[in-house]
Amino acid sequence: MMKKKIAIITALVVVSSATVLLLTGAAGSGNSKAAEVRVASLEKQDIEKSVSATGTVYSTRSTDVYSNLNYPVETVSVQVGDKVSEGDVLCELDTSSLEADIKQKQAAVWASQSAANQSLASAKSDLETYQRNVENGNDSSLANAQSGVTNAELDVQTAELEVQSASANLRAARRDLRDGRNNDLEDSELDKLRDNVNSCETSLEKAQTNLEKAKASLENAKASYETTKISSGDSLVTYENKVKSAQLSTNFNDQYIAIQKMQDDLGNASVLSPVFGTVTAVNVVPGGSGSGLLFVIQETDELKVITNIKEYDIASVSLGDTVKIKSDATGDAVFTGTLSLIAPTSTLTAKGSTQSSTTAEYECEVSAASGNGLKIGMNTRLSIITQQKKDVYAVPYEAVVTNEAGDKIVYISVPQEDGGYLAQAVPVTTGMETDLRVEVSGEALTDGALIIKSAEGIQDGMPVAPQGV
Repeated sequence: MMKKKIAIITALVVVSSATVLLLTGAAGSGNSKAAEVRVASLEKQDIEKSVSATGTVYSTRSTDVYSNLNYPVETVSVQVGDKVSEGDVLCELDTSSLEADIKQKQAAVWASQSAANQSLASAKSDLETYQRNVENGNDSSLANAQSGVTNAELDVQTAELEVQSASANLRAARRDLRDGRNNDLEDSELDKLRDNVNSCETSLEKAQTNLEKAKASLENAKASYETTKISSGDSLVTYENKVKSAQLSTNFNDQYIAIQKMQDDLGNASVLSPVFGTVTAVNVVPGGSGSGLLFVIQETDELKVITNIKEYDIASVSLGDTVKIKSDATGDAVFTGTLSLIAPTSTLTAKGSTQSSTTAEYECEVSAASGNGLKIGMNTRLSIITQQKKDVYAVPYEAVVTNEAGDKIVYISVPQEDGGYLAQAVPVTTGMETDLRVEVSGEALTDGALIIKSAEGIQDGMPVAPQGV
């Protein structure tokens, strides 16, 4: 059997040699029997190997602006597409009902405070009467000391009310000044508002000073009373307890905290931008609800493309790889980005576990240069460049074959004096491979050489008729 195979191979070699001689002879007669071959002019070029993917354009930063105040919207100051800075007014809420509630709450608290103060004064009066009757009602020193405490406590309460009133006036004056600035009032009007703010600040400082003095006087009166009380006996305890109970009823801290919360809400009636960016969503209209998600502000100059890369490609890509970005919306334009994030695990299933099937994908991010025409929400096609070669020769895969000696060769269509062409085998060294082409190098390769695109059926010295020159 082996001898039979050798005989067949030998016969084929003889036939092939005869064919080559016949074809060579034909080349000298104008290439009348030359085989038509597709050729390409050899020239140096840049080649690259890439991983393809698709993705969607997103902003690198998106901020949702919420409000928990359930008041109607009075004015909206921005629309979609507007650029805003941190602190810019986005909308104003109508807080007229809140202002009325604050005034009503303050009046109720102050009335309750006054009644509690009267009860306290009555309890203290009873104590004073007892004190006057101690030792036949002639113990005026204790009574006087207690009266001093009472008067000092009333002074403190009065001073506290004055501080609260001055604080409320100052907040109102500052709000009026802020509204004046937002409404572009004349400078003279703004000066009046500023003067009012300064006056209110001065009044508040004065009220706070008076409060501190009243507290100091109270402490002195209490100290004097305690010294005097030592000689009055234990019978004062009952009346003192009544006074203490009345004093507890004058504590309205919870109500004042509630008022402060309402005033804070009033201060938040102007919804401000927390960041710099572009308004991409406006979910409010004048007269509508001012509660919930009101605006979306995004960074439109710094974009990213989120994509998923298949499991069989993920090992080929690396952080920092150059990415070519194309979109149907931008035509033939090619934008450049950089692979900036590769997820450490595949995308999660609905149950929160990583996918383990052959369809596993890894979420990746591509940072896109600003001002390149891409817009948030666009669908894109990505080419992640994993390898590049510049200024090299590259030919189709079909152009490279292996000869009997095991060397890689390509065929060049060489012109003859009679106008015909002969195929010439040229040894090459192959390098980087792409999806369609392979890098080749060799001493015999020169610019402009006519490379035969498909080496199938081609032999060295064979007459050829190049097509596509």
